[in-house]
Amino acid sequence: MRSQVNGDSIQYYCPVGQENEVTEDQIQTVKEMRWNTFDQFKKRASIVWIVDIPNDGDTAEKWKGGKCTCPCYLKQFICKHLIGLAIRLKYVKPPPAAKLVPIGQKRKRGRPKKATKALLVD
Repeated sequence: MRSQVNGDSIQYYCPVGQENEVTEDQIQTVKEMRWNTFDQFKKRASIVWIVDIPNDGDTAEKWKGGKCTCPCYLKQFICKHLIGLAIRLKYVKPPPAAKLVPIGQKRKRGRPKKATKALLVD
């Protein structure tokens, strides 16, 4: 993951989908963001997600003022990229219950149990 200090914030560039790295070409394409047709928008707008975290203030609370360019953030003002980056930078510690949730397993037969509160942050 690449990062860049931009005034009073740090911008992190997250790859989209199954990709592991972000190239400078992709970053420049997203930063310029000029398109004339909807097809160009679809192609260019979702190449790289830019997560912007403020560089000042209390480290435990500053990540909550962060921003992301993904559609989930634009609707709910919080996204998995922002939470994941906060965990990775050790601004917040995930609850132990979140580590017990199995990832990538098939559902069992029958009615599912009540949902567990894995990623709720107070």
